[in-house]
Amino acid sequence: MKPSIRFLNILMLTLLLAACSMVMPEPTPTPTATLEPTATPLPTDTPTPLPTETPTEVPTNTPLPTLPPLPPLPTQAPPTPTVLAGTKPILIYFIQKGGGGNVACGDSLVYYYTGKYRTDDVEADIKTALQNLFFYKTAEFGGVYNPLYKSKLNVVSVELTDGTVDIELSGEIKLTEDPCDPNRIYAMLMATVRQFPGIGTPKFSLNGVGIKNFLQ
Repeated sequence: MKPSIRFLNILMLTLLLAACSMVMPEPTPTPTATLEPTATPLPTDTPTPLPTETPTEVPTNTPLPTLPPLPPLPTQAPPTPTVLAGTKPILIYFIQKGGGGNVACGDSLVYYYTGKYRTDDVEADIKTALQNLFFYKTAEFGGVYNPLYKSKLNVVSVELTDGTVDIELSGEIKLTEDPCDPNRIYAMLMATVRQFPGIGTPKFSLNGVGIKNFLQ
């Protein structure tokens, strides 16, 4: 073998051995970005509107009707001359304490106009008068006293036979602590009924019992 060829072979072998002895550097890993988990937003609660309360209207008390000024103070029912139906007013009676009359404890009866007039039906007129009397729930007004202001009464029936009138009431009578009030109530009822012509002594009963049993 020629020296030049041998030299080339040795050179190539040397380069090959040198290449094999070289340590190739390990590739640097490329960092992979770690994705943080995306937080799923919690569902928002849709607020349920509370039901709105409908305000309850406070019932208002029915005001008492306007009454006319006090007329002269009689101590008994006024006379009842014969007049045409519908022209004579229906009256109701209250008490003037210490009026010097012959009612209860030296009291007097005072009448008020109801704004209604008599008809040809005496029984209906008596019922109208008493119902108007029982309507008032004020103890004192216009200088007069109403001993029935605590009571709750209603007219059930009125029966007139030959001048005798039987009146049936329902409800209850609530007396005050004033010992004069029972006689005052009885006088008011009598005067309110006896304003009508041809009436004797009225007979009152309350819930089927004579009314005097409740005026003691």
